[in-house]
Amino acid sequence: HFLKRAERSTSTSSASSTSTASSDALPVPFDTALGNNFTTSSCPAFFKNFLSNDTFNECVPLSLLLQTSTSFFSVQRSPVRLAQTLGASCNVNFDSCKTLMASLARQIQSPDNCAADLQNQNPTVMQAYTGFIAYQSLYHAGCLLNSNTGSYYAVTNASSPTDSYVYYLPLGISLPSTSSPSCSSCLRDTMSVFASAATNHSQPISKIYGTAAEMIDLNCGAEFVNASIPTVPSTGAASSLSSDLGVLGSIALLLSFIAVSI
Repeated sequence: HFLKRAERSTSTSSASSTSTASSDALPVPFDTALGNNFTTSSCPAFFKNFLSNDTFNECVPLSLLLQTSTSFFSVQRSPVRLAQTLGASCNVNFDSCKTLMASLARQIQSPDNCAADLQNQNPTVMQAYTGFIAYQSLYHAGCLLNSNTGSYYAVTNASSPTDSYVYYLPLGISLPSTSSPSCSSCLRDTMSVFASAATNHSQPISKIYGTAAEMIDLNCGAEFVNASIPTVPSTGAASSLSSDLGVLGSIALLLSFIAVSI
């Protein structure tokens, strides 16, 4: 499922090509059947409500697309559509989206919604909750631009898996022990965003950032990224996520993300 190196090196996505793709539907989270593996009927009702919320969909949250969207997996095959999606995700009213995601993170924990399923570590519910609380860090990281080319750093290509794996850190998913980073400015800038997020101990990344940074520094040199963020014990709903990516997460990591132009 990797893009060929030649395709990566010759594919660009300009503003005009993004405009051409504007009629294509944007990917959405949880675009396959939710199933009926819920403890209460109120939880799938909560999902139905927020997934049909126009304001939520206008946010195009990368933090939820990464693990839960099969359409986002398909989008990554097309540089034009990937550019369109990143542009839509970044060109939003960030304050409004941030407020909405924080509200949904609170609501999903309510006994009237999905508290029982969070307690039971229902994977679907855990992914939603983690996506809500990781929205800010993945928005800022996903929207980083190369100042020389005007391209989104996004995630790097398959020749350096760590550079794509790092985008799962805010979701509480550790770097594979065998990964090797590219030691690029893109990686360094992205990890700088995540270092800031890791200082908030309510974020899943706070539990794993230090180990990830040490792995990167081991390959790229001391202090290539800030590894001094303290780790904390794994407690709470978000930190009890499995380190496995699951089916969708694994598929996404097998893809080569590419840097795309605005």
